Amino acid sequence: MKLLDLILRQWDRGGDRITLIWEELAGFRSFSAGQWARTMARPRTWATLYCALAVVIGYFLLDRPLARWLKAHVSGDFEGFWKTITYLGLGGVWMIPAGLLTLGLILSSLAAPGLEKRARLRRAAWVPGFLFLSMAISGIAGNIIKMLVGRTRPAALFDSNLYDFVPLTRGYLTNSFPSGHSQAAFAAMTALALIFPRYDLAFITIALLVALSRVLTTVHFLSDAVAGAWLGAMVSVALYSLLTARGIDVRVRFDRDKKLVD
Repeated sequence: MKLLDLILRQWDRGGDRITLIWEELAGFRSFSAGQWARTMARPRTWATLYCALAVVIGYFLLDRPLARWLKAHVSGDFEGFWKTITYLGLGGVWMIPAGLLTLGLILSSLAAPGLEKRARLRRAAWVPGFLFLSMAISGIAGNIIKMLVGRTRPAALFDSNLYDFVPLTRGYLTNSFPSGHSQAAFAAMTALALIFPRYDLAFITIALLVALSRVLTTVHFLSDAVAGAWLGAMVSVALYSLLTARGIDVRVRFDRDKKLVD
């Protein structure tokens, strides 16, 4: 009987533990669902808070050990692949074609016969113009932040064990925050995702790969890439909202896309 009582008591304790764990999991699921709803209700606000949290955690806990580990382990063809991917984050890759196309459409509208055709060409010019402005505005903002913050790059950490800020400087080794390639890629790809919503996943994947390449090749810290991604995406979304409020629609509609975007 004593053995049976002991088994029953242990069973009861185990059942209590299972019940407690289940209640905690249920509470977490409830919180997660509520937080997701709050995020969807105010995505830009919460994205900014998530970014700020990621930057703080990165700076104090992740950036240095991750950069050192990647420096020691990433090399060869794998590193070469990511160094190739990173070229997609060069601003000129997207800004120059967008700027030339915008200029060409504006000039065509000036020379076009008829008011209707001129208006149509001017509306069309806003599509590449939106992409160009998204990158230009976020790029200017990013460069100003780089100069003001003056964060040292991983190269300074590897060479001199320097992990610091040198505000109001413009040197290469002190302009790590935010990542310019990440900013450019996310500005361009977010703009393209808004222009061609059918392919939004593909565009955002490209942006993520570029941001990841900056970390894997140890050109930037993780928090630099996160901040750059946030800046590029937020500027594109804010500009899109501003244009939409003014009645300017930059989405490109094909017949197969109408159900998706309308």
